[in-house]
Amino acid sequence: MKYAIISDIHGNLAALQQTLNRIDEQKCDRIVCLGDIVGYGPFPNECCEVIQDRADVCILGNHDYAVIDLASSENFNRYAKAAITWTAAELSESNKAFLRSLPVQIEEEDILFVHSSPAEPLAWEYVLSLYDAEYAFMRFEQSLCFIGHSHLPVIYSYEDGEFPAIERLPRAPLFSGFRYIINVGSVGQPRDENRDACFGIYDSEKRIFELQRAPYNIKETQEAMARKELPTFLIERLAFGR
Repeated sequence: MKYAIISDIHGNLAALQQTLNRIDEQKCDRIVCLGDIVGYGPFPNECCEVIQDRADVCILGNHDYAVIDLASSENFNRYAKAAITWTAAELSESNKAFLRSLPVQIEEEDILFVHSSPAEPLAWEYVLSLYDAEYAFMRFEQSLCFIGHSHLPVIYSYEDGEFPAIERLPRAPLFSGFRYIINVGSVGQPRDENRDACFGIYDSEKRIFELQRAPYNIKETQEAMARKELPTFLIERLAFGR
């Protein structure tokens, strides 16, 4: 099975379209979305509709959750909160219903798909360090877990009885006897100092994961955000990938 795994689209339609174009070229069997379809970006309805049409599996993200439960955005920074308030007013009732229908995690082929940490999915915790990864590995049983949430692509590996290791490779074989947590980065708002859309391709037969990038028209997204009076900070950061 060849999986295309995307996450953290954040209403960035141009980035999503270019990512899907790249995925189509590679003839993947399944497209998995790890959540945060909305938030930050200017096209929440369009992105929800594309995901409903194209993704085989979709998980709930914390920004998706905040749109349908605004009280949960209390811990967001002021820019994210402003964008969520705008998104909640902009989003159609049918797309809100779609977000409400999303699960917080799904298992397939000994793979766990979840937006944030597999430890407590609805706590929206981050896996940002080896210590975070160690705790997360203790809280799920599958051999492989794909996550998003931090917008930072990374691979954590764990061999029973050992401390986790970290890799930032664009292409990596996944070895028998090891377990992995893989963050596929962000389509719509990368934060690893590379402004191109980021996503993952996983071949479960060959046991190979590959991180890929898709350049897109950033100016188009920035101009749409400015027209809709979204925070300047969110507009400017797209150009720097952080």
